[in-house]
Amino acid sequence: MSAVASLGIQSAQAATWNVLCLKQGPVRLSGLPDRILDPNAVVSPGNTAGYPIGARSIATQAENAEVSDIPGDMNFVSLGFGGQIVLEYVNGYFGNSIGDDVTLYETTWGDPKCTPIWSEAANVEFSLDGFNWTAPKPACHNGSFDIAPLLVAKYVRITDNTPNNNFVGDGIDAYDVDGLVANYDFGTVIPPNPLCTYEQGVSQKYVGAVGNFPGRGIVAQRKNFALNANINDPSFTPAQLADPSLREVGGWYNFWSIGFGGHACFQLPYTVFDGPGADFQIFETTWNNKPCPNYPETVDLSVSVDGITYSTTTVRCKDGALDLSAFGAAYAAVNYIKFVDVSDPTKFGKGDDAFDIDNIYIAQLPPGSSTPQFCTAISDGNRRALPNVENNVGETGMPEQMFPLEIVGSNMVSDKIDFTATIAEEGGYRYSVRNHIGQELSNGALAGNLYDLAEGSVKTGNYAPGVYFLTLTSANSKETLKFVKK
Repeated sequence: MSAVASLGIQSAQAATWNVLCLKQGPVRLSGLPDRILDPNAVVSPGNTAGYPIGARSIATQAENAEVSDIPGDMNFVSLGFGGQIVLEYVNGYFGNSIGDDVTLYETTWGDPKCTPIWSEAANVEFSLDGFNWTAPKPACHNGSFDIAPLLVAKYVRITDNTPNNNFVGDGIDAYDVDGLVANYDFGTVIPPNPLCTYEQGVSQKYVGAVGNFPGRGIVAQRKNFALNANINDPSFTPAQLADPSLREVGGWYNFWSIGFGGHACFQLPYTVFDGPGADFQIFETTWNNKPCPNYPETVDLSVSVDGITYSTTTVRCKDGALDLSAFGAAYAAVNYIKFVDVSDPTKFGKGDDAFDIDNIYIAQLPPGSSTPQFCTAISDGNRRALPNVENNVGETGMPEQMFPLEIVGSNMVSDKIDFTATIAEEGGYRYSVRNHIGQELSNGALAGNLYDLAEGSVKTGNYAPGVYFLTLTSANSKETLKFVKK
């Protein structure tokens, strides 16, 4: 893939990522079916019953790339089997250039080789807008990736794909994200889409003349390519573009004439993915609104990923829709579109100048026009969502307060309520249960080593039906959750 601009090199040690979400899958537990979470299972010392230990559950550990791989350190986050993390490039946008564009580091404590008996694997995807993602690219331990077909990206999604049956022993927590490095930094502004190539043809009057006559016989108001050949013209809505009374006003030169034998290609303002229905609407100006075939201004359309290799062509006469699915799987995401005039000059008068590009309307919304929902590509079943605890991490990287208290299963209970919390500060945690008028019905200690996922349980069989409050406190933290006794 060729670069679209001059790009700066991003430091491998720079803090360039922000965790948007983390959903951890379960650890491997002997004797259980693949990727099935048993919250009551007992695993080897130091590992939690079901999920990765607290020291491997700090989402922000994935924000800085750790090139070294020191045995015993915990500067990473474990995804668990089938888990997922989404990261945003803090600097703005990273780009596509020659070779690989992003390097992913995975912790294996001194043995980063991918072997059949120790293959921690993941799928890696890239996105500019958080809605449209590249096809998954496989990773096994460390890996480097080309972000094609994207020219520019902002988000990375990593989903564990580790084969559970490759490992022996309890507590294996699958793919560990040490961090990412983006090699080509664009900063906070998406680079402008430069004009590709264009050459204006001739009016019917000059068809057949000897030599090359770019723009010969075409009036000056129809020659300003940069001003009048628009992509997503912000001054019109799609409905207005389709209204001849607004768009095809006699004497209004808001278009560029290709001319007989002319051509033009555009680099699109963002990568366009094949979606449901038409992906583009092509609008062509004809002041008297003569329909095709009475006025057959005709163009061959093709698309490209890299601006070098183009798809087969499809013909449109005047206005028309374009669906990327017509070009096959190789063009399911494109960055360029090309117009070549193929109008028959014998069907026009001497002043006519063939196909006029008025507007190229893209159905896919521009990046930033709406807010995506991250970590939605996987089911919530057997996944625990962990917050980005960046604001709660001190200079040492140690959390300053506990992770949120979490009820195991439904908050509608009968005989007991089970709950968990990661021990993220020294000293003890205590829990209490109170009713709706503040009376304490139960209390106790929630014990565990630092970073362990501690588990607690309170019998509720003798509680009257109604609303209750479970509170967890430490020296520096307090959190309360509501539950209902059926």
